[in-house]
Amino acid sequence: MRRRYDMLAVPGFRYLEDEELENPLLVVEEFFEATDLELFRQELRLFFALAFSNKGYKTGKLYEPARQATIHQRITRFLEMAWLILSNDRIDLSMKAGDPLFQVSGMWRRKGFIEVGKRMKDDKMKYCRVLEDEEINNVKLVFEQLFQYQSLAAWQDELDMLLFYSLGDTPMSDECENGQVSYPMHELLERLLETVHVMYELRIKGDEGWKVLPIDVEFQNKDYRFFPPHLIMSIVQQHGLIPV
Repeated sequence: MRRRYDMLAVPGFRYLEDEELENPLLVVEEFFEATDLELFRQELRLFFALAFSNKGYKTGKLYEPARQATIHQRITRFLEMAWLILSNDRIDLSMKAGDPLFQVSGMWRRKGFIEVGKRMKDDKMKYCRVLEDEEINNVKLVFEQLFQYQSLAAWQDELDMLLFYSLGDTPMSDECENGQVSYPMHELLERLLETVHVMYELRIKGDEGWKVLPIDVEFQNKDYRFFPPHLIMSIVQQHGLIPV
């Protein structure tokens, strides 16, 4: 599937606004203004399940197909944000002793495994169920993993394909022979989602008296009426999700 950037001033970025290109942390604050992290985690899991499952599976699930375009958009925004932050040495997202989520090496581990049960009992740590201690202390380690796995352009192409097949009847793996990539891609994206919580606690929620988001910024995605690029809209229209 060919990527199209005809409507963008900055090649390679689809969804970020000018303000977000200057300050990628705006993406984090907008997300928490618009939705819930745990709800989005479930929707991300369903997004992958729908893309790699057949019509019978989809018929038995209760979901709103139009939401798939929104999931696609938000994940793409996170990836574009991560690329910008990773490329900017001036943005320091490393934890220090005394920060709200700072982890002492091994404090959530036993015999090499993360003790998820203990994390779930902690109000702040319950959202970090797959991140390692060192990844919480420095989320750029996760960003490095994302783009060592594949480039930003490749991520965007893969997410386009996921959206297309999540709205159709044929499993993605039947036509693309890439069913084996579903697990590593989902795992990396879930790690990315958890870094959004870490950044929110570290740089936005934790900074009392200082708001990252300017007062006059409008939330384009708050009620999910933001229209994605023409490529995604054409996919949605093909599946009859927008009434004529």
